[in-house]
Amino acid sequence: MRKNNIRAKKLTEITIEDHVNIINTIVQAHFQIDEDGGIKYTPYFSKIGKIIAITKYMIEGIEFDKDENIYSTVVNDVEVNTLINNILTLPDFKTFINDVNDIVEYKKAENIARIQNESSSIITYKLLELIEKEEEKMEKEYEALSNLNNWINEQRELNSLITPEMQRSFAESFDPEALTDAIIKKYAESDVHVKNKEIVNANKKLREKDNKIVKLEKELKKRDQKNNVKNVISDK
Repeated sequence: MRKNNIRAKKLTEITIEDHVNIINTIVQAHFQIDEDGGIKYTPYFSKIGKIIAITKYMIEGIEFDKDENIYSTVVNDVEVNTLINNILTLPDFKTFINDVNDIVEYKKAENIARIQNESSSIITYKLLELIEKEEEKMEKEYEALSNLNNWINEQRELNSLITPEMQRSFAESFDPEALTDAIIKKYAESDVHVKNKEIVNANKKLREKDNKIVKLEKELKKRDQKNNVKNVISDK
Protein backbone atom coordinates (compact mmCIF):
# COMPACT_ATOMS: atom_id res chain seq x y z
CA MET A 1 0.00 0.00 0.00
CA ARG A 2 1.24 3.50 -0.85
CA LYS A 3 -0.20 6.54 0.90
CA ASN A 4 -0.07 10.14 -0.35
CA ASN A 5 -1.98 12.79 1.63
CA ILE A 6 -4.86 10.45 2.44
CA ARG A 7 -8.25 11.99 3.25
CA ALA A 8 -11.93 11.12 3.31
CA LYS A 9 -14.00 12.31 0.37
CA LYS A 10 -16.82 14.72 0.98
CA LEU A 11 -20.30 13.50 0.16
CA THR A 12 -20.46 15.95 -2.76
CA GLU A 13 -17.28 14.37 -4.18
CA ILE A 14 -18.77 10.88 -4.32
CA THR A 15 -20.02 10.26 -7.86
CA ILE A 16 -23.09 8.20 -8.77
CA GLU A 17 -20.74 5.45 -9.96
CA ASP A 18 -18.94 5.49 -6.59
CA HIS A 19 -22.33 5.39 -4.84
CA VAL A 20 -23.34 2.27 -6.79
CA ASN A 21 -19.95 0.61 -6.25
CA ILE A 22 -20.09 1.22 -2.49
CA ILE A 23 -23.53 -0.39 -2.22
CA ASN A 24 -22.69 -3.33 -4.50
CA THR A 25 -19.41 -4.08 -2.67
CA ILE A 26 -21.16 -4.25 0.70
CA VAL A 27 -24.10 -6.26 -0.70
CA GLN A 28 -21.77 -8.78 -2.34
CA ALA A 29 -20.10 -9.40 1.01
CA HIS A 30 -23.45 -10.71 2.31
CA PHE A 31 -23.52 -13.52 -0.28
CA GLN A 32 -20.86 -16.05 -1.25
CA ILE A 33 -20.78 -18.81 -3.86
CA ASP A 34 -20.08 -22.26 -2.37
CA GLU A 35 -18.24 -25.18 -3.99
CA ASP A 36 -21.44 -26.54 -5.53
CA GLY A 37 -22.31 -23.20 -7.15
CA GLY A 38 -24.99 -22.39 -4.59
CA ILE A 39 -25.42 -19.04 -2.90
CA LYS A 40 -24.74 -18.77 0.85
CA TYR A 41 -25.96 -15.89 3.02
CA THR A 42 -22.88 -14.54 4.85
CA PRO A 43 -23.83 -11.43 6.88
CA TYR A 44 -20.71 -11.95 9.03
CA PHE A 45 -18.66 -10.65 6.09
CA SER A 46 -20.60 -7.37 5.96
CA LYS A 47 -18.00 -5.44 7.99
CA ILE A 48 -15.26 -6.58 5.60
CA GLY A 49 -17.40 -5.32 2.71
CA LYS A 50 -17.88 -1.95 4.40
CA ILE A 51 -14.15 -1.49 5.03
CA ILE A 52 -13.22 -2.42 1.46
CA ALA A 53 -15.97 -0.15 -0.01
CA ILE A 54 -14.87 2.82 2.12
CA THR A 55 -11.21 2.29 1.30
CA LYS A 56 -11.73 2.01 -2.46
CA TYR A 57 -14.44 4.64 -3.06
CA MET A 58 -14.52 7.06 -0.08
CA ILE A 59 -10.84 7.70 0.66
CA GLU A 60 -8.28 9.45 -1.53
CA GLY A 61 -4.50 9.13 -1.53
CA ILE A 62 -4.16 5.33 -1.28
CA GLU A 63 -2.83 2.94 -3.91
CA PHE A 64 -2.60 -0.84 -3.69
CA ASP A 65 -0.56 -3.41 -5.56
CA LYS A 66 -2.43 -5.68 -7.97
CA ASP A 67 -2.59 -8.77 -5.71
CA GLU A 68 -2.59 -6.96 -2.37
CA ASN A 69 -5.26 -7.84 0.21
CA ILE A 70 -7.02 -4.54 0.84
CA TYR A 71 -8.79 -5.56 4.05
CA SER A 72 -5.73 -7.05 5.78
CA THR A 73 -3.60 -4.07 4.77
CA VAL A 74 -5.86 -1.26 5.99
CA VAL A 75 -6.90 -2.83 9.32
CA ASN A 76 -3.23 -3.11 10.22
CA ASP A 77 -2.53 0.50 9.34
CA VAL A 78 -3.42 2.81 12.23
CA GLU A 79 -3.87 5.95 10.13
CA VAL A 80 -6.12 4.37 7.52
CA ASN A 81 -8.06 2.29 10.09
CA THR A 82 -8.82 5.42 12.15
CA LEU A 83 -10.11 7.23 9.08
CA ILE A 84 -12.33 4.27 8.17
CA ASN A 85 -13.83 4.07 11.67
CA ASN A 86 -14.68 7.79 11.51
CA ILE A 87 -16.51 7.35 8.20
CA LEU A 88 -18.46 4.36 9.60
CA THR A 89 -19.99 6.64 12.25
CA LEU A 90 -21.05 9.41 9.85
CA PRO A 91 -24.81 9.90 9.34
CA ASP A 92 -24.20 10.18 5.59
CA PHE A 93 -22.73 6.68 5.54
CA LYS A 94 -25.91 5.30 7.09
CA THR A 95 -27.80 6.29 3.93
CA PHE A 96 -25.64 3.82 2.03
CA ILE A 97 -26.36 1.12 4.63
CA ASN A 98 -30.13 1.66 4.27
CA ASP A 99 -29.87 1.02 0.54
CA VAL A 100 -27.66 -2.00 1.23
CA ASN A 101 -30.20 -3.48 3.64
CA ASP A 102 -33.01 -3.11 1.11
CA ILE A 103 -31.04 -4.90 -1.61
CA VAL A 104 -29.87 -7.62 0.79
CA GLU A 105 -33.45 -8.37 1.85
CA TYR A 106 -34.53 -8.49 -1.80
CA LYS A 107 -31.71 -10.89 -2.71
CA LYS A 108 -32.49 -13.07 0.32
CA ALA A 109 -36.13 -13.35 -0.76
CA GLU A 110 -35.05 -14.02 -4.35
CA ASN A 111 -32.66 -16.77 -3.24
CA ILE A 112 -35.29 -18.34 -0.98
CA ALA A 113 -37.78 -18.36 -3.87
CA ARG A 114 -35.21 -19.99 -6.14
CA ILE A 115 -34.45 -22.69 -3.56
CA GLN A 116 -38.17 -23.33 -3.07
CA ASN A 117 -38.70 -23.61 -6.83
CA GLU A 118 -35.79 -26.05 -7.12
CA SER A 119 -37.12 -28.09 -4.21
CA SER A 120 -40.60 -28.07 -5.72
CA SER A 121 -39.20 -29.23 -9.06
CA ILE A 122 -37.30 -32.07 -7.38
CA ILE A 123 -40.38 -33.13 -5.42
CA THR A 124 -42.53 -33.00 -8.57
CA TYR A 125 -39.99 -35.10 -10.47
CA LYS A 126 -39.81 -37.68 -7.67
CA LEU A 127 -43.61 -37.85 -7.50
CA LEU A 128 -43.89 -38.37 -11.25
CA GLU A 129 -41.19 -41.04 -11.08
CA LEU A 130 -43.03 -42.76 -8.22
CA ILE A 131 -46.36 -42.58 -10.09
CA GLU A 132 -44.74 -44.04 -13.20
CA LYS A 133 -43.28 -46.94 -11.22
CA GLU A 134 -46.62 -47.58 -9.53
CA GLU A 135 -48.40 -47.58 -12.90
CA GLU A 136 -45.84 -50.03 -14.27
CA LYS A 137 -46.30 -52.23 -11.21
CA MET A 138 -50.09 -52.13 -11.58
CA GLU A 139 -49.83 -53.05 -15.28
CA LYS A 140 -47.69 -56.09 -14.47
CA GLU A 141 -50.05 -57.13 -11.67
CA TYR A 142 -53.04 -56.71 -14.00
CA GLU A 143 -51.30 -58.75 -16.71
CA ALA A 144 -50.47 -61.51 -14.22
CA LEU A 145 -54.06 -61.53 -12.92
CA SER A 146 -55.42 -61.60 -16.46
CA ASN A 147 -53.19 -64.54 -17.35
CA LEU A 148 -54.29 -66.35 -14.21
CA ASN A 149 -57.97 -65.80 -15.04
CA ASN A 150 -57.43 -67.05 -18.58
CA TRP A 151 -55.71 -70.16 -17.26
CA ILE A 152 -58.53 -70.79 -14.78
CA ASN A 153 -61.13 -70.40 -17.54
CA GLU A 154 -59.23 -72.80 -19.78
CA GLN A 155 -59.02 -75.32 -16.97
CA ARG A 156 -62.75 -75.02 -16.38
CA GLU A 157 -63.48 -75.63 -20.07
CA LEU A 158 -61.12 -78.59 -20.10
CA ASN A 159 -62.77 -80.02 -17.01
CA SER A 160 -66.17 -79.60 -18.66
CA LEU A 161 -65.08 -81.82 -21.56
CA ILE A 162 -65.57 -84.95 -19.43
CA THR A 163 -69.24 -84.96 -18.41
CA PRO A 164 -70.63 -86.90 -15.43
CA GLU A 165 -72.30 -89.31 -17.90
CA MET A 166 -68.92 -90.00 -19.46
CA GLN A 167 -67.39 -90.60 -16.06
CA ARG A 168 -70.15 -93.12 -15.13
CA SER A 169 -69.75 -94.87 -18.45
CA PHE A 170 -66.03 -95.14 -18.00
CA ALA A 171 -66.48 -96.42 -14.45
CA GLU A 172 -68.85 -99.20 -15.62
CA SER A 173 -66.64 -100.41 -18.43
CA PHE A 174 -63.22 -98.93 -17.94
CA ASP A 175 -61.07 -99.17 -21.02
CA PRO A 176 -57.84 -97.11 -20.93
CA GLU A 177 -57.61 -96.98 -24.71
CA ALA A 178 -61.23 -95.93 -25.07
CA LEU A 179 -60.76 -93.29 -22.39
CA THR A 180 -57.70 -91.94 -24.16
CA ASP A 181 -59.52 -91.84 -27.48
CA ALA A 182 -62.51 -90.08 -25.93
CA ILE A 183 -60.35 -87.45 -24.23
CA ILE A 184 -58.34 -86.87 -27.37
CA LYS A 185 -61.52 -86.57 -29.40
CA LYS A 186 -63.13 -84.08 -27.02
CA TYR A 187 -59.87 -82.22 -26.68
CA ALA A 188 -59.54 -81.88 -30.46
CA GLU A 189 -63.14 -80.69 -30.80
CA SER A 190 -62.90 -78.03 -28.09
CA ASP A 191 -62.80 -74.36 -29.18
CA VAL A 192 -60.05 -73.62 -26.69
CA HIS A 193 -57.57 -76.00 -28.26
CA VAL A 194 -58.44 -75.94 -31.94
CA LYS A 195 -54.97 -74.57 -32.57
CA ASN A 196 -53.55 -77.81 -31.15
CA LYS A 197 -55.30 -80.13 -33.63
CA GLU A 198 -52.09 -80.69 -35.53
CA ILE A 199 -50.43 -81.93 -32.36
CA VAL A 200 -53.39 -84.21 -31.65
CA ASN A 201 -53.29 -85.62 -35.18
CA ALA A 202 -49.56 -86.15 -34.89
CA ASN A 203 -50.16 -88.10 -31.67
CA LYS A 204 -52.73 -90.28 -33.41
CA LYS A 205 -50.32 -91.02 -36.24
CA LEU A 206 -47.66 -91.95 -33.73
CA ARG A 207 -50.09 -94.30 -32.00
CA GLU A 208 -51.01 -95.87 -35.36
CA LYS A 209 -47.33 -96.35 -36.16
CA ASP A 210 -46.81 -97.87 -32.74
CA ASN A 211 -49.67 -100.30 -33.41
CA LYS A 212 -48.20 -101.27 -36.79
CA ILE A 213 -44.81 -101.78 -35.18
CA VAL A 214 -46.42 -104.00 -32.53
CA LYS A 215 -48.20 -106.03 -35.24
CA LEU A 216 -45.00 -106.37 -37.22
CA GLU A 217 -43.16 -107.54 -34.12
CA LYS A 218 -45.91 -110.13 -33.48
CA GLU A 219 -45.70 -111.36 -37.06
CA LEU A 220 -41.93 -111.56 -36.87
CA LYS A 221 -42.18 -113.57 -33.67
CA LYS A 222 -44.69 -115.96 -35.28
CA ARG A 223 -42.38 -116.41 -38.28
CA ASP A 224 -39.40 -117.02 -36.00
CA GLN A 225 -41.40 -119.60 -34.08
CA LYS A 226 -42.44 -121.38 -37.30
CA ASN A 227 -38.87 -121.38 -38.58
CA ASN A 228 -37.67 -122.79 -35.27
CA VAL A 229 -40.23 -125.58 -35.47
CA LYS A 230 -39.18 -126.42 -39.05
CA ASN A 231 -35.56 -126.48 -38.07
CA VAL A 232 -36.26 -128.80 -35.17
CA ILE A 233 -38.24 -131.18 -37.42
CA SER A 234 -35.54 -131.19 -40.09
CA ASP A 235 -32.88 -131.95 -37.47
CA LYS A 236 -34.78 -135.08 -36.45
